[in-house]
Amino acid sequence: MSPTLTRRLLALHRWAGLILSLNVLVFSLTGLILIFHDEIADALAPAVEQRPVREPMLLRDAIAVAKEKLPGADAVFVSRDLEHPQRVFIGLGQGSRKLEDTKAIKIDLTTGNVDDQDFDDTFIGVVFHLHADLLAGPIGGLVVGAIGLALLLTLITGAVIYGPMMKRFVFGTLRRDKHRRNLFADLHKLVGVSTFGWLALVVATGILLSLGSILLQVYSQSELRTLAKVEASQQLVDGTPIVDEAVSAAEKSSGGRRWTIAILPGSDLSSPRHFSILMSGAGGIQKRLLRIALVDALNPTSASYHDFPWYLQALLISEPLHFGDYGGLPLKLLWSLFTLSLIALSATGVYTFFSGRRSSADKLSARVQSATPATEGAA
Repeated sequence: MSPTLTRRLLALHRWAGLILSLNVLVFSLTGLILIFHDEIADALAPAVEQRPVREPMLLRDAIAVAKEKLPGADAVFVSRDLEHPQRVFIGLGQGSRKLEDTKAIKIDLTTGNVDDQDFDDTFIGVVFHLHADLLAGPIGGLVVGAIGLALLLTLITGAVIYGPMMKRFVFGTLRRDKHRRNLFADLHKLVGVSTFGWLALVVATGILLSLGSILLQVYSQSELRTLAKVEASQQLVDGTPIVDEAVSAAEKSSGGRRWTIAILPGSDLSSPRHFSILMSGAGGIQKRLLRIALVDALNPTSASYHDFPWYLQALLISEPLHFGDYGGLPLKLLWSLFTLSLIALSATGVYTFFSGRRSSADKLSARVQSATPATEGAA
């Protein structure tokens, strides 16, 4: 690599890293919180009245209870956590059936307890939106994607410049001079090279997640319409009275898969006549690689099963890889350590940048001062 190209890449790496340092700090701190979002949400959840366990209510009855909290709203989806299948979320929309415009109401099917607190108003909700879209909605999500691309470029230029250099270092060794800037510079390179694989994975999956809503719209307007085979003039079918039958039909011949989200007819991820029911596998990677079951709302006795296209499969896998929430507490702790290393990487880079400029300024000042007496003597 030519010296000119090396200098240009080094300048790009330094300035991009400096500009992104505040974003890295925000994403790292919010990411640390989101790694443990389940534990934090449970700890902050308000106490609810303990009611006696009863026969689980039907989904259509749960929808009716949820609608009492938001009169005039339409049911858009029903989802559940497979770890706690008795807890369901009813997504309600007022004037819109888009998934992103819904308000989710949590209901325990066995006790009847209702939690109508808006996720966006919770601590975890605010942290999530700060991490995902900088509290700026869909436009903010695209900005986050652009920041991710710039950060990925910074990582690649750093690896290209410093990777070959680090071959001379034995892991854990640093230059032995006592100059603090050299110490921090070596730490920056060492942390960057040793965590490059994790950093590239998390940044790449973050970029993909920032495009999630766009990818879902592409799928809805192309492949899903073809699969549903519904004319544009099809009248909307009310799916609420038969949601339980539709879920049973989807699970009946799914090969052991269980439903995790039932999207009612009329949303942006279903047709006016069909339920779109997302089916999760029993475990492992199949738990994340969902399949979609289309159930005809006019005849909810059977379902047709379809695999998502590759770009949605990649999107589904990206979330657990990005947040590290698929391997229990040990993996969460490992992801936390890596996230702290990202903060250290950014901090040492910023320190090295400014200390280097201060050192250059001191050298220039020293040269000027040493040249001044000679000039005066010559005069």
